[in-house]
Amino acid sequence: MKKTEGPVGVSVFPRNFGRVRGYDVAVIRGTATVQDYLNAVNHAFLYADLARRRNTGEDCLGCDRCCAERVPLTIVDCFQLMSALETRSLNAFLSLYTTVKVTGPVVDITLRLLGDGYCTFLNRETRTCRVYPVRPFVCQSFRCCPATRRALALREAVVNKGEDELVRRWLKTLRITHYAERSSVKEADWPKTPFCGKRRYDLVPLRGVLSEKLWRELSVQK
Repeated sequence: MKKTEGPVGVSVFPRNFGRVRGYDVAVIRGTATVQDYLNAVNHAFLYADLARRRNTGEDCLGCDRCCAERVPLTIVDCFQLMSALETRSLNAFLSLYTTVKVTGPVVDITLRLLGDGYCTFLNRETRTCRVYPVRPFVCQSFRCCPATRRALALREAVVNKGEDELVRRWLKTLRITHYAERSSVKEADWPKTPFCGKRRYDLVPLRGVLSEKLWRELSVQK
């Protein structure tokens, strides 16, 4: 089966799930970064003729069904959005555009949903994203079609490590919190991740983000 590749590093290619066309992922270079993955995913979403289970139209433009879902943020997402919005501090960004929930030792930082249940960045008239060029990792890597277990595991690993780094940074700020229940957060539980000190996805190596087992499963390096 012909593969649909991004510029370098990662290959995203179609795979049939019964009658539905989804996708799989493989890492083709040991130096692949998270941006390589995003490039490959976005390329495949444009050209690989993958299914759209929620939207039966020709493209996703104007379909807002995924804009009412939970969107966890990575530290890179925050830096990119802060730059686009000209927001000077992480404190200000978290206060204005996110929801920070603390439950026991767990901290979850997501894009804020407004009263109608949709993302704060959704244009209510056009039903399109107001920050589309810098939309978060979760938004960029989502397509309402099936994917293999390993493809979903890669996406989840990036989200988890990226949000862990965001929480680590949050612990060093004013710790703005919108909901808290039995908070017992300890800084020692949030060590540095491969996202530490990174403001762009092309600086985050996939190998550092993925477990050794998942890396071996995905790797088909030439």
